Amino acid sequence: MWAKIEVVPSEYEIIYLPSQLKKSGYIQDNVVFGDMSVRSSVEYSKDLTMGDGSFEKPGRIRISDKLMKKLMIPESLVYRVKVTDSSVAIGPVIGFLLGIHTHRYTPRHMEKYSDRFGIYNKVGGLIYAFSPKSVDWKKRIAYGLYYNIAASSWEYGCFPLPEVIYRRDFHSNPSYIKMLMEITGGRLFNSYRFSKYELFEYLRTDSELCKHIPPTELSLNFDQVREFIDRHSKVIFKPVDLSRGRGICVIEKNDTIYKITDYRYRNPIVTVLYDKESFEKFFAINQNLFNKYIIQKYLPLARIGNSLFDIRVVMQKGKDKTWGCTGIECRISSNRSHLTNISRGGYALSLNEALHRAFSGDFNTISKQINDLCLKFCLFMDDSGEHFAEFGIDIAIDTDNNLWLIEANVFPSFKGFKKMDRDTYLSIRYTPLLYALSLTRFGE
Repeated sequence: MWAKIEVVPSEYEIIYLPSQLKKSGYIQDNVVFGDMSVRSSVEYSKDLTMGDGSFEKPGRIRISDKLMKKLMIPESLVYRVKVTDSSVAIGPVIGFLLGIHTHRYTPRHMEKYSDRFGIYNKVGGLIYAFSPKSVDWKKRIAYGLYYNIAASSWEYGCFPLPEVIYRRDFHSNPSYIKMLMEITGGRLFNSYRFSKYELFEYLRTDSELCKHIPPTELSLNFDQVREFIDRHSKVIFKPVDLSRGRGICVIEKNDTIYKITDYRYRNPIVTVLYDKESFEKFFAINQNLFNKYIIQKYLPLARIGNSLFDIRVVMQKGKDKTWGCTGIECRISSNRSHLTNISRGGYALSLNEALHRAFSGDFNTISKQINDLCLKFCLFMDDSGEHFAEFGIDIAIDTDNNLWLIEANVFPSFKGFKKMDRDTYLSIRYTPLLYALSLTRFGE
């Protein structure tokens, strides 16, 4: 049932439920809220209603102030209540796991998460954000901010650890993640962020997916890099652990001339070097290109006019716990740039519009191939031993209509969707909460 809570004064731990929920032979139960469980007296009252089974017209339950304090339940929210032979569960309790910089997490900062609550009436309960650094591991509680749906505001509080955790930051100590995985019984999703090279190495172990990986190596030293460039003529350097086009450098060789387009700066710097000595000197100065970088063959990508484009496919698990595509956008580069990122001046088009502009004839086959490839990728990632439920997968199409896996991010940006199709954008934002609900005891 859906329920609002009335708090009543008492020196005992008591919960009062509608008489329709009465079970014979039980006078005490565990009352469960998130990771917290308290042995409590259970009483039934005919004046408490069940409601009509909806969020909009919830029933009522009463909880003693002593029990509310022990369970740390915010009073203002609308909850689901589930009664079994051994417990009364109130919830759900869902957590957004943020990073270690707790001083940044203010109500103002959290406003960017507020648009996710457009489906609160389908989820309900307590949804709060916390940092691993704000956890009291001994008491199994966390300090954070919860969304007060009645006031449409984020408010500070202290809560039991969640039933399910949606990871939203990837700079936490792995030992914290391991502990939270154990506490939630594996219900922390997006549990790991592969570096670009780790991901490619893993995908190479699959006979089908490896066909869609561009030639890629870790950048280690000048001789290795020079040989790779000699072999492929045009290459791209990418940091293994950055996204949104940051840190990228493109190098093109034509005979003994090297053209370098360096995107590591706010405005890209183009340098032309006319001999191998100058080229070697460039790397002597830029030793950081051998530190956590991959070098990859630059693909002859299909174009829209003079602009390159790639395809961002959002794959998510929803309330049925299966993978599905919740959004596709094509990102078009601007001003002959090598980068398609929206944050780098690119712009978004729908898949149909982009394929119509880029290709003549029937492009429905390409759409199906993209979907099949992304689904294959997600199912393969499920075999990694980690818990994933969301990917932003970047797909490129070359001039021969071959598909390439460029990148997959468990912390994708949705800026293009927000500008292009707000309904799709909101659906993408909602889906992880529906998946989180499906993992709780209330998901049935």
